[in-house]
Amino acid sequence: MQASPLTQQHRPSSFQSKIDSLYEEIFETRDDTELDFDDGFWREFFLLRPDKSNLRRRLENISVDDLLRIQGATQQLFRQAVAQIRSGNGVSDENALDTLTVFLSIVLTKRYTNPSSEIITVLAGLDQVDACFLDFVDAIETVIRSGESVETRQKAVEVTIALTAGAYQTSLVSYFTHRDLFPGLTKYILDVDDLNHVFKPMLLLGLLANHNKFEFRNPYRAKFEDCVNEAAIQKIVQGLGTVYSSSRDHYVAIQEDLEEGWTLSNTLKYIGLGVLAPSRSSTPTRNAPSVDDSKDLFSAL
Repeated sequence: MQASPLTQQHRPSSFQSKIDSLYEEIFETRDDTELDFDDGFWREFFLLRPDKSNLRRRLENISVDDLLRIQGATQQLFRQAVAQIRSGNGVSDENALDTLTVFLSIVLTKRYTNPSSEIITVLAGLDQVDACFLDFVDAIETVIRSGESVETRQKAVEVTIALTAGAYQTSLVSYFTHRDLFPGLTKYILDVDDLNHVFKPMLLLGLLANHNKFEFRNPYRAKFEDCVNEAAIQKIVQGLGTVYSSSRDHYVAIQEDLEEGWTLSNTLKYIGLGVLAPSRSSTPTRNAPSVDDSKDLFSAL
């Protein structure tokens, strides 16, 4: 009997998703900063749904020195994500926004020796920072103002928050003064039906309005002072009120902060007969949850 030309391959001990293998290829520590991924690589990368937890874990395990060592790959990732967002290609641009949110939220919170220059080196390169970030702000503003869906516009707001909050003490936030986001964010607030979606654009505007507000006339602060759009103001008040009420209800649900009720001991003490009150040990008390218990209760909500 003739032997089969087919050979049985050994079953791997664990399976790796395609997107995870692409993460590994991008963030593999190497000394070659000129490594160039072709267009097909990035097309496939942004067609796949991002694995946020895996991407976050990989980025958290990369040191600042290693990030600077693979700056060629990180710069390509940032530029290609911006190009994908500008293209407005449905699912791919949402994947690019999700990837950028995780990427920026981790990379920008690392401890750099020289934050401004090193963050610019990791994201764009000192020689390309102006062109790269002007394209980024333009793309983000376009999506916030006229994105295909509310979800896509919300993701664009989240990316901007990640960059603004993470690079707040650097010069990168100043690029948002070159392209005014206030009209686009106001339009987004007026377009959304869910009042819970009002909070994040207002958080972003608050960050931008307070950036270097004592060093120059902040244009976002001036926009707030000159705002006369009554419909937008009412929507903002209602949205923030909804979020604050929800936060209060979540807090009250897990935190024992009610005043102690009337008891025999309290009554006797109130009329000056505290010596007749029963000992404290005989009265059962309810202890407030510890810090760890409170965190667990918050996580469970």
